[in-house]
Amino acid sequence: CVTSGMVKLYLEDPNSEKRILLSILKPVELVLGPGFLVDNSHHYTAVALEKTSACFIEIDMHKEIMLDNPEYSLSIVKHINENVIRHLDKMLSFTHRHTHGKMAEALIYLSEHIYHSDVFDTQLSRQDLADLSTMTKETTIRILKEFSEEGIIKCNHNHFEILNMEKLEKIKVSG
Repeated sequence: CVTSGMVKLYLEDPNSEKRILLSILKPVELVLGPGFLVDNSHHYTAVALEKTSACFIEIDMHKEIMLDNPEYSLSIVKHINENVIRHLDKMLSFTHRHTHGKMAEALIYLSEHIYHSDVFDTQLSRQDLADLSTMTKETTIRILKEFSEEGIIKCNHNHFEILNMEKLEKIKVSG
């Protein structure tokens, strides 16, 4: 359970250096994955994005709590299912979007779900943004520059300002 800071949750291809940044976790979100109660493997990679604290719950203790508390068990199943649905939606969305739509979706995600503001500073690198939008770093940099030149965003290193959310939404929907 993330208790402070932020964590990047990646899905990595063990046969290459390719990865997808699935989500960013904030306090007090649980890092639970499909390996829980199945193979006890970590199918995701969690990396601190900034100074982060977390508490760890032993699997056996977690199982015991779940057996003793059906309401808690249901909430955990719901939490895992919500994450799976969000990740599947992301995969589907990025499979059917062009590069500009992918970047628009990534910026909207950061603005609305992570920083809750159209103006934000992030610790995400350009490679992280590429992994978040399932593009190459070079394409990410090019599209951020295009969005900036078109007056959609203002971007200076890790400082972002979304200047035209309506246009960004249209780009997301159209492609």
